[in-house]
Amino acid sequence: MKNMKLELALSKITVDTDDEVLYEQTVLKMRKEIGKGKTFAQACEILKSIEKSLRPLIQDDFLKIIIAEQHFGQGRGLDDVALFLDLPYEIVESSRATIISEFDEAFSGLSATPTYSSRTTH
Repeated sequence: MKNMKLELALSKITVDTDDEVLYEQTVLKMRKEIGKGKTFAQACEILKSIEKSLRPLIQDDFLKIIIAEQHFGQGRGLDDVALFLDLPYEIVESSRATIISEFDEAFSGLSATPTYSSRTTH
């Protein structure tokens, strides 16, 4: 019985790892397509070859990755990012708002974290 539970647990780990590898490989392929000058929709054609339930997750994440790099990282305007990806401005703006919301949620607990001052004197 213990061996069956262990095998089940290990199979779940393998599936998670396989999904992570698939995710990383797919995002890399999509990056290459964008690098070739393809639109966001054209880059998303790669998603047709993967499990249907993973497609929206990867597509949404990839859009956020590109917006983070282009808008926040390189300082490009959202209108330029929308043109670059050949997407409506509203979609890019909505994704940017999601990025900010997720960032705020992820770091909202930091202010409750106690701060420690150094006792080192100068």
